[in-house]
Amino acid sequence: MATNSILSFSTLWRKLWPAAFLMGSLAISASSGLQAAALDQIAVVVNSEVILYSEVQQRVQMLRASKAGRGLGQTELLRAAVDELVTERLQAQYAKENGIQVDDAMVDRAMASIARQNRMDMPAFQAALQREGISIQALREQTRRKITADLLRKQQAGGKVAVSDREVNDLIASQSQKITAGERYHLQHLLVAAPNGATIEQVNAARTKAEQLRTRIAQGEDFATVAKQFSDNNAAEQGGDLGWQAADALPSSFVRALALMQVGDISSVVRDQHGFHLLKLLEREGGKRASAAESRVRHILISTQKNSPAAAKQKIDALYAQLQAGGDFAQLAKAHSDDPGSAARGGELGWAKAGQMVAPFEQTMNSQALNTLSQPFQTQFGWHVLEVLERKQADQTADRIREQATNYLGGRKEEEQYQAWLQSLRNGAYIDYRLQGAAPRLQLK
Repeated sequence: MATNSILSFSTLWRKLWPAAFLMGSLAISASSGLQAAALDQIAVVVNSEVILYSEVQQRVQMLRASKAGRGLGQTELLRAAVDELVTERLQAQYAKENGIQVDDAMVDRAMASIARQNRMDMPAFQAALQREGISIQALREQTRRKITADLLRKQQAGGKVAVSDREVNDLIASQSQKITAGERYHLQHLLVAAPNGATIEQVNAARTKAEQLRTRIAQGEDFATVAKQFSDNNAAEQGGDLGWQAADALPSSFVRALALMQVGDISSVVRDQHGFHLLKLLEREGGKRASAAESRVRHILISTQKNSPAAAKQKIDALYAQLQAGGDFAQLAKAHSDDPGSAARGGELGWAKAGQMVAPFEQTMNSQALNTLSQPFQTQFGWHVLEVLERKQADQTADRIREQATNYLGGRKEEEQYQAWLQSLRNGAYIDYRLQGAAPRLQLK
C-alpha cells in the first residue's frame, strides 16, 4: 500500500510541477567537478531504468558545445540535460516494445555525417570530442536515440497531417511583404467603389459586381475595355493601367494578392476600405524569382493493360511507321491512343514541368529535339511515341512558395502531434527525480 501511495504522489508531482521540481532539486555550484562517488548516484528513475549523474554531466557538456546550449545558464543547462535524457529513455523504451531498432550501421552513417558537417574526418572529430570532454560512446548513444526519435516522429505523424489551402494562403499573406521585397509590377487595376459608410446592401452589390466583372475578364473580355466602362478609379480612362509600381508603395492588400500571381494572372477580388479591386499583372521585375523549363508535348499511348505486351509493341511500331511516312499525329492520336484525356485533344498533354511525368517519359521528353518524333519507348502504362512542340522557362515562384508554405505547415503540425504524443508518453510513465534531500549536490565543471 505504501508503494502505491509513493507512486501516486510522485506521478501527481511530476504532472503538476515538473519544472519547479527540477529547478528546486538540482543544487548547482561552479566548483571543480563531479566527484567519483556522485557519478555513480541515480539522478532519475524512468520506469524500470535509471539515469546516472555521470550521464547528466556528459549531456551538460554536449549541450554546452552545441548551438542549443549557447546562452543558457548553469541551471538551464542542467534542466535541459535531464529533460533530454528522460525523453530519450521513454522513446527508447517505446521503440523496444514496438520492435523499432537502430543498428550500428545507421549510427555510423550519422556520426560520419556529423563529422562532415564540422569539416572533419572521423579521427579529427573524435579528437575534438575528447578535447571538449565528450565521450565518443556517449555521443554514439545520443545519436542512436536521436535516430530513434526521428523514426518515432515519422511513425506518429505518418499520413495524419493535412494542410488546407486556406492555411497555406493565410501563411503566405502574413509573409507577403518579405515575399515581394524588391519587386516592381506593371499593373492594370479596376475598382468597384464601396467606401466606408456604405450600407450592407451597397457593399454586397459592389462585391457581386466585382465578381461578375472578374468572370467576364477570365472568360476572355479585355481588361482595359472592362476597366474603361466600369472602373471607379482615376486610371479608368487608361484602361486601368497603373504603370510600374514598387511593392513597398502599394497597399498591403494588393501586395498579398500579388505575392502568388504570375504574369498574365487576374487577381481574386481584393477588398479594402475603398471597395473591391481587380488586378492584372502585366509585367514584373526585381525580387527573387524561381524559374524552370517546361515543355508542351503530345503523345500516343498504346496500353499494356488493354493489350498484351507483344501486341502493344506491334501497334506502336505500326503507328510510328505511319507518322514517319507523314501521317497526321493528331488524327492518329484521336483514333488509336489509349490515353482518353489527351486523345480527344490530338494527343496534347499541355505544358509539363519537372516531376510531373513518370521518369522514362520525362527523360525522353527532355532529350527530344523540338518538332521531332521520339522512338517508341515504354513506361509502366505501356508504349509511347511523343513530340515536343515548344519549350520555355516558366516562372514557378508561386508554386515554390506554396510548396514551401505547405511543407512548413505540415512540419509544424507533425511536431505538434509528436510533442503531444511525447507528453502522453510522459503522463503514462513512472518518473522519479532523485535530486533532493540526501542526494549529493551536483557540481558542474
